[in-house]
Amino acid sequence: MHLTLLPLLSLTSTTIATISRFPNPIETDVIPLHTLPTIFPPPITADAVSVEAIRQTLALYPFAIDGKNFAALSQVFTSDAVANYSAPLNVLSPLSDIQKTLSASLACVTTQHLYGTQLIDIVSPFSAQSVTYFQAAHFGTGNLAKEVATAHGQYQDVWARQRDGTWRIVHRNLVYMSEVLGNPMVFVC
Repeated sequence: MHLTLLPLLSLTSTTIATISRFPNPIETDVIPLHTLPTIFPPPITADAVSVEAIRQTLALYPFAIDGKNFAALSQVFTSDAVANYSAPLNVLSPLSDIQKTLSASLACVTTQHLYGTQLIDIVSPFSAQSVTYFQAAHFGTGNLAKEVATAHGQYQDVWARQRDGTWRIVHRNLVYMSEVLGNPMVFVC
């Protein structure tokens, strides 16, 4: 019975407009931390199938990064995506630059990315926005094998539904919530 409800939920939820509380329907600027609780109150209607599809797609990101399978980021980002990773990486676009830069910047470390608090807002049948808290540990290698640098922050993502029905990130802001803690020398080979 569960399987027969999913197509019905998908059909029903795509015909009902979700009321978004974002200041603009799709926000690409950094969203200030103090506004998040008022931008993301509980939804009036939700497209549960799309929310879960986005959540599953987000889960691929740590697998790709931690597994150093940067080609797999094509299942997370559109080919023309823009990603503002803040300093020192800054704004990267298109996907090929995101892949090359992340590969090079993480070449000297192994990583573990963890997600925490997360909200996903389906703005329309074709667009969504999400905020996902993360903690990323960057473990040194060689002489720095016992050292770690840890980042705490948020991924603020804008999503677009693709022609095949999947969801991909079209714009990402990485917002640090503190300085990177630990030994930054782990990033130096």
